[in-house]
Amino acid sequence: METKRFYGRCEYPGKVTAEAVVAPKYLQGFTNVKPERGYTTERNHPLYRVPYTDKVLVFYSPRGSGGFLMYGFGKKPAAFVHTKSSPLTVGCMLQAHVPSVTDFEVDPVPYIETGDIVFVNADEGYIEVTKK
Repeated sequence: METKRFYGRCEYPGKVTAEAVVAPKYLQGFTNVKPERGYTTERNHPLYRVPYTDKVLVFYSPRGSGGFLMYGFGKKPAAFVHTKSSPLTVGCMLQAHVPSVTDFEVDPVPYIETGDIVFVNADEGYIEVTKK
C-alpha cells in the first residue's frame, strides 16, 4: 500500500489513525451541523448526511460565521486536516479536543480520498495517508 507524508503545523495536539472523509467543498459547521448525529445538514453539500463521527475530516477551510463550534456538544470527527487555519476551527479544536493539522507545505486535500486511512500526528505536525 502506498503511504505519503505531509508536513504542516499542529493546531491542536494529539495522535489518531482513522478513515478519511473528504469535503470537496467548503463546510459551514455552525448552522449546518447536526451535532447529535455527526453530519452536515447542508442539502447541496456533497457530504450531506454523510457521517464523519470518529473519522478524519479533511477540508479546505470553514465558511460562514460559525465554524465547527457545535462539535463540543455532540458527535465529532476523530481529527481535522485542513489547509487554511481559521479562528473558527481553532475554537472548535480547543472546545472539542480534536487533534488538528493545518498550514501544510504541500496541500494534501487533493491527494486524500474518502476511505483512505490517515494517521494524524498533530504533536509533530504531520499526517500520513495510506491509499485505500
